[in-house]
Amino acid sequence: MATLEIFTLLFFLFFFLPHTPARATTCPRSKCTAGSPSVRFPFRISNLQPSHCGYPGFDLSCNNESQTILTLSSSGDFIVQTINYKDQIISIHDPDNCLPKRFLDHDVTLKDSPFIYAHGLETYMFLNCSAAAAATWTFAPISCLSNENYKVIAAPTSLLSLPGNGSEQCVVISTALVPSLFDPLQGLQLGWPEPECLSCEAAGLYCGFDGASSQIKCLDPSDYLFSGLSRVAKFGIIISMGIPGLLCIIGTALCVCDLISAGSRSHQPIAELSTVSNREPHMLRMGLDGQTIESYPKTQLGESLELPEPKDNTCPICLGEYKAMAILRTIPACSHYFHASCIDEWLRLNATCPICRNQSQKQ
Repeated sequence: MATLEIFTLLFFLFFFLPHTPARATTCPRSKCTAGSPSVRFPFRISNLQPSHCGYPGFDLSCNNESQTILTLSSSGDFIVQTINYKDQIISIHDPDNCLPKRFLDHDVTLKDSPFIYAHGLETYMFLNCSAAAAATWTFAPISCLSNENYKVIAAPTSLLSLPGNGSEQCVVISTALVPSLFDPLQGLQLGWPEPECLSCEAAGLYCGFDGASSQIKCLDPSDYLFSGLSRVAKFGIIISMGIPGLLCIIGTALCVCDLISAGSRSHQPIAELSTVSNREPHMLRMGLDGQTIESYPKTQLGESLELPEPKDNTCPICLGEYKAMAILRTIPACSHYFHASCIDEWLRLNATCPICRNQSQKQ
């Protein structure tokens, strides 16, 4: 079978026979956009990664602006800023860029979620102060809650009990539990106690599901693509991923072999001809030698063109008419005649008469 036919058959078998796509069953890291956090276990982007690639309650999504979104069932949507897998901390922010307002309105709760506050909670008091009074505080005014006429400040209640803190010049708006070390610009930091992956991350490994038992185990990053799969599924993916490479190797090998064979066929006859020419030159010479040719009678025509056969006035080789003073040569065995130059060239290559094909040598 020709190389092209074999390669075409292999191409058909791979691309047209049904097989399981690897992407549907593997767990690659993913992002909503190039600048977004890299998402992997225990998180997953629900519309980009299979369910087995994430832990229950850790689903993320991408909004219309390609931002990574964490949805807390009791608090709504938050934008994911960073994910620190080694410390198991996720940093989130308010989509409206006013996170303190959500605490002020008691709109942040981790109920029914797998997350905890990374640094605990502390009671804060939100104060409405004049610009002059706000200038005396070490806490910066919350810009999204303030305007030119008043400034809103959030401070731990423990500081408000200190004398001379200026709180008497401010009006209390609300009291709320706020994460310790709260910084409106840095967002809200949440941790997750389960699944516990700190030991895996410390060893340079990833967390993932063990396909055989559905338990959490440490995975080498190179094996992470196949986390959560059974042995049969892993074997199937390896086969489906290996077939293209195997086909390429086979196709390349066949093409190379074909080129080598073609090169050998094109060069071998020349080599053989050269060898025979050097060793046995008489086997290649099918015509007559010069001495034999010169022994054949020659005739020069006169002005009257007295031809041996008057009707044969054209050279059978060049098809040119005989003219006065032309030199002819006759083959003795059959008495056929030709221009001497034409028949001489012929006889050097052929030992037979070009008309009757009889041996032109004298018997």
